[in-house]
Parts: sequence; structure tokens; C-alpha cells
Amino acid sequence: LKISLIFLPLVNSQFNFEQCNVTKGCWFHPPNCMSSSSCLSGVEWEVRPAGVLFTLHSFVTDLSATSPHWIAVGLSLNQRMDDDTVLECVRRADGDSRVRLSFNDETHNAVLPQASASLLTEQAVTFQDGLLTCSASLSFTGRDQLAASEQFKIHDMNTRPYFLLFARGTADPFSLEKNIHNTNDGPTFPWMTENMVSFCVDNCSLMGISPSEPILVTQMFQTRVERYWKYRIAVMHGVAMLIGWWVLGSNGILMARYFKPLFPRRKLLGTAVWFQFHRDMMIVGLLLELAAILAIFGQAGWVWFECSYECSSDDFAKKMHAITGVFGVALAVIQPFIAFVRPSPDSNVRPYFNWIHWFVGMTAWCLNRVYGHVPNYIMGGYIIVFFLTNVLLEILSTVNTNSQRRAHKIGPSGMAMATINGPSTESNSSQPKRTTARLIVFGIHLIVSLGVAITITIMLVRILFSHSP
Repeated sequence: LKISLIFLPLVNSQFNFEQCNVTKGCWFHPPNCMSSSSCLSGVEWEVRPAGVLFTLHSFVTDLSATSPHWIAVGLSLNQRMDDDTVLECVRRADGDSRVRLSFNDETHNAVLPQASASLLTEQAVTFQDGLLTCSASLSFTGRDQLAASEQFKIHDMNTRPYFLLFARGTADPFSLEKNIHNTNDGPTFPWMTENMVSFCVDNCSLMGISPSEPILVTQMFQTRVERYWKYRIAVMHGVAMLIGWWVLGSNGILMARYFKPLFPRRKLLGTAVWFQFHRDMMIVGLLLELAAILAIFGQAGWVWFECSYECSSDDFAKKMHAITGVFGVALAVIQPFIAFVRPSPDSNVRPYFNWIHWFVGMTAWCLNRVYGHVPNYIMGGYIIVFFLTNVLLEILSTVNTNSQRRAHKIGPSGMAMATINGPSTESNSSQPKRTTARLIVFGIHLIVSLGVAITITIMLVRILFSHSP
């Protein structure tokens, strides 16, 4: 904060606004900084017949003093760092600098050496009193001469307007590879224009594009949702999914599969004990899952995560997490409707219902095993515990059944789930075996599932605080 106050008075003397909206287009940040003498960064552009001369400015005194600095402007189609042509400037403390073009993939930024050498002219870099200034002319022509691997990464500025993105940060001192920009709210977070900017000079009306004109961009934003809330929503999403799938879902599955014969003469709120627990766990879990998935998509601006041209294993895991998560929740939403048409216990189609209901539920549960950076030993360990719990309960539930044929089930006829409070009883008529042992195994699984959920919640909260400024 002290550094910013020291350099703010220098803004008017080092930023020249005279040609803005006259011969140049201008975009300075933060909003309204030109009138209040508080600009920290900005972009100017002059459209010429042969191309566009860009000039980038930014104070870098609030970045690391020991690392090289970079500033960049991107031409974006969608107000996101995705499929963007980027003009960037990187400077070491000793004055060594680079002006080059790069490309923002969904998850990566890659320098374009051939395009930089062929399309950029008039490069210049200066540094004075903490202000880094970089300029270069980006040619309209020459794209068709580039290799196919770079050609599509250079947007044709003469054929459509673009949103502008501005970012700054530090770079590797040896390779000058850019580090990611700051990901916290504040002046070092990237800026984006609210509206598109046109650079068109030829045949603009034929293409339905407004011709370029000197403008002063004043409408801008950094993020639709503050990063403070983005991180917290992400943590709440993770916690809700953990509770919904790992705690309520897993134990609800076990309750329905292995506890129907227990407490045959007891009721809980007017219905069979197993059914009450199973239904309540699944409904609450589904509500948590729906809230979590709506919150995370809202946080992301209703944009589906993709990894397009370059995709690491981490990026692919994120993509698969989104796909399997949505599909799993969709199956969970279907489950209550399947249960609503649940046949009576003595119906000839009851076995088919049982298998369908089990298969859909287990498929949904299995699809939500992809959690990105959650340690594999936690995921794998819990899945093993769940598998062993099923094996043990299966053994306990089948002991002595060779000498005892399954008795006719008692329960309401017709659509059992359509009865508001479900079945009053549904169990074997004979005395259930190994009740205590089943409850002990179930209790151990419940404790493990809660422990896993609490452990990962703590990890998520620690990550949250690590992102706090």
C-alpha cells in the first residue's frame, strides 16, 4: 500500500492521455482513474492501414522485485482466457526484454516464435520509476504464411471485434516463461473490457463490422464473482459433495441393501426403520448435490470446463470431474422417480426393479470418484473400505440362509413409494441373524466415511486460506 501511494503522483507525468479518443484508442485501469490521477496500468492502440500499434503500460512495483515482470494484452472472443491471441512484454531487472506473441489455451499459455518474428515490428520496451512500457505493431497480413500450428492461434483483427484482456505478473528469471498472474482480488488481478473493440479498416460494412475508431474504454471488470466468493463456493461445493455422496449416499446404499430384515416389528415415524433412514439420507444427499452443482456452475459463469489444444493429466481430471459429476447427479435425480414406481414386494417385476434401482444408484456413486487433486490414497482407501464393508455385510446377511428359505415379504401392494410414508414393514418373517455384527460393521463404515469427509474438508479449507491475500 505504501508503494502505491508513493508512485500514484507520478501517474499524470508518465501517462499521456492527450491523444486518447482523438488518434488512439485507450483503456486505463482501474475505472475512472484518468480523472482521479490513479491509473496503475493501461493499453493504447493506433489502427493503421498495415496493422495496429499497441502500447502497454503498468506499474510493477507491487510485484516481486527479484523476478522478471511481464505485462500482456489479449484479444478474446468470450471475456475469458480461452483461445486468445496475446501480445506480451517480459523484462528482466538487468534490462533484457522480450516482446512476443503467445496464445491462451483453456488451461495454458504458449509462446508463438514464428508469429512473433513474422508479425511484430517496432518493438520497444522502457522502464522508468517503476513503470514498465512496451509497444509493438501487430501486422494485419502474414497470417497465411505461418505454419498451421500457429496460424489458427493468431486472430484476424480485420474480420471481427474482440474483447480486450489485460494481465501482469512475474516470470522465470532464466527461461522468461510467465508465471500465472495473481489469483486474488485486487489491483494485480486481470482486467477485461465490458464491450468489444473493433480494429477493422477494410470492407468492414461488408462483414457487418463497425470500422475502427479512436475510443476511450471506460466499462471494464475484473471478475463477475469476486475471487473471495469463488474460492469459498468451491470449498462449499466440495464439502457438500463429500457429505452427499461419501457419507449420506454410501451409508444410504448400505442401509437399503443389508438392513431390511433388522427391527422387523419396529417403526420410525410410521414406516420401516431401514426405509426411513434410506429415504432421508438419499433425499438430503440429493439436495446437497444439486445445491453444490448449481453453486459451482454459477461460480464459473455457467461455462463448461474444457481443456482444448493442450491437455495435461490434471486438466483432463478436471474435465472428467465435471462430466462424471454432472452425469452422476443426473442419475441421482432419476432415482426418486424410479423408486416412485416401486412394485409391491410380491410383484413378478420386483426383481427387475431391484436390479435397476441398485445399478443406477451404484453407477451414480461410482461416477463421483474423480476428485482431481484429492490424494489417491484417501480415495483408494475409502473405496476399499466401502468394498470390504459390502463383502462383510453380504456374508453376515447370508449366514444360515441355506437352511432358511426367504419368507414372503410383508408390505403394501401397488406402488409402495407412492404411499406417502412408504412401507410400514418389509422384512423376512423369520428372526434376523447377526444383528449386532451388522450394526458394528455399519458403524465402522459410518465413522470412516465421516473421517474421510472431515479430512478432505480440512484440506480444502487450508487450500482456501492459502489463496487468501
